Parts: sequence; structure tokens; C-alpha cells
Amino acid sequence: SHCPFCTENLPNRETFCEIHYMETTIVPDGIRKGYPMEINFELIESRIIQMKDELLNIIYKKTSSYFRNFVFEICNILGQIKANTPMAIMERFETLKPGYYGTRGMSIITEILNSLFLYTHILTNELSYPKSPVDYILEIMVPETALHLISQDKGGITLEEARKIMEDSSTFESRDRKNVNSVRDQDQQSRKYKQSESWDRRIGINDQ
Repeated sequence: SHCPFCTENLPNRETFCEIHYMETTIVPDGIRKGYPMEINFELIESRIIQMKDELLNIIYKKTSSYFRNFVFEICNILGQIKANTPMAIMERFETLKPGYYGTRGMSIITEILNSLFLYTHILTNELSYPKSPVDYILEIMVPETALHLISQDKGGITLEEARKIMEDSSTFESRDRKNVNSVRDQDQQSRKYKQSESWDRRIGINDQ
């Protein structure tokens, strides 16, 4: 079968292709829940710098951290080596995604945190143990930072409320709307080209 909105073949039991499923289901649902369609990624650095003291408190263990507890508990259960295997990391990846900030937001947040805490040697092996400083940034500081950003976005809601939004919005990336439009435009251009090519053959333009 084919997606009713385009010519893409669908696996069994699928109603829409991934792009149009996003347009017809994920995006409208996210809008109803108040997730932002667009994020000013250029402001993220200044926002994170303003919350640096709060993030330092997480690094120095002066304040509680849901994600530190989550990651360290896995290390305690599985052991440090097994907890760092690719399979174990993939199993907890969904929990660590930064919600509607998406993959672009994750990349930007990671680089900013690296500049603040990793390259400056503030986050040491002693402070990050049993994780490496790099993994501590990725698995603890990135999602914690996303929590604070979402809390700000929503007018200062609690971090617990922000975490629920982060989990619920993991498939709604604010940047995805541009990707959807871009891919859809490419698809439309491709179909126009194919139609034009078919028409050319019919009228014999390309006949030798």
C-alpha cells in the first residue's frame, strides 16, 4: 500500500509514511499541548550561562538530580563496564532525550556544556565518577539542562513537571517542522520532475 498523501510504499499496517504521520498526528498533538513550533537556538547559550550556578550545584552534588540518580542507579545495578556498553546506553537513550529541543538542541546544549565544564576542567574524573566527564555531560548534564530550559519556557514550572513534558514531547522536535517542509518540498519537486519527464517521453522530446 501507499501513503495517501504521497507515493511512498508503506510497511504492513502503517497508515501514513513517517513524514505525513508527523504532520497529521505528532505535530497537531504537540501544538494542542503547547509545545513550541520554533525555538530560538541562538539564545540557548546565554540562557544556559545564566543557569550556570544551578548546573554547578548538580556537578558538585549540592542539589538533587533525577538524571544523576537514574544513571548512577544503572551503574550500581549493572556495574560500571556493562552500564557503558552500547546496548545499555541505547536502552536509556529515550529517557535522556531533551524533549522538544530535539537532536539539534541536544547538539547545541552539549557543545555549550562542554565549553563551560569540560574544556575548563571544572568537571573532573573525581566529580563525574563512576561516569567519565564526557558521559556525565551527555547523560546527566544535557537532560538536566533541557529540564531547566523547558521549565523556563513554561513560565517556571517545577522540574518534575518539566520532566513529564520532556518525556511526552520526545517525538516532537521543534526543528522537525522545517525538516518536514524541506522533505515535502523535495518530494513535490521530484514528482513534478517525474511528471515532466513522463510528459516529455509522451510528446517525443527525448526521442532519438
